[in-house]
Amino acid sequence: MMVSKEAAMTTDPAEKRQRPSIVWPILIIFATIFLMGVAAGYLDAMREAGGNAPPTPVVSGAVLLGGGAAMLFYLRRVGNFWSGWSRRKRLYWGCLFAAVLIGALSVIVARSGTDDLSINAILSGALSPTAAVILAALWVLGLTILIPLYERVIDDHERQAYLRAGLASYYVFIIPIPAWWVLHRAGLAPPIDAMLLFLLAFLVNLVVYLWLKFR
Repeated sequence: MMVSKEAAMTTDPAEKRQRPSIVWPILIIFATIFLMGVAAGYLDAMREAGGNAPPTPVVSGAVLLGGGAAMLFYLRRVGNFWSGWSRRKRLYWGCLFAAVLIGALSVIVARSGTDDLSINAILSGALSPTAAVILAALWVLGLTILIPLYERVIDDHERQAYLRAGLASYYVFIIPIPAWWVLHRAGLAPPIDAMLLFLLAFLVNLVVYLWLKFR
């Protein structure tokens, strides 16, 4: 009994020291976003001054790759901890990280070629054919791959929250669209804004999901 207690006392501090802190991943993410913004602003200033600047997506992509390399280096340093995760847990967090990465890349591509940083410019500004194809491919291929993987690894509680949140966002589409459509035909409303409805449905989905998951 004494031997087992001594063994526990000697191993517990070591395990605690090996446990990684969430601070470093957060710092890496915010530093990457900050550097991407700095790079985009610097390139815009170069163009305004008449200089030859490389394309913003290329430089922003390089910064993003650097942030990814820093994150991989950190994960390798604490590999003993992450290797203790189950395959389901690694796949779960991998899906969430990939979703965030797709969102970041989408903003980079949508923002390329313009000096306007407003949300309105990102959501409704003009896009080049290349940027449009890249954004469409990121969205369609990314979600086509991530959604089935995510549905495979969530537990029953999260699945219920996921399904009910999806149903709530579905109601956001089927309730207002017919009313908006007939009002527009009568000249009483502007044309249907698909992105506005998408953002509203996404917000409802997120709120319902978080409420059901963490209540």
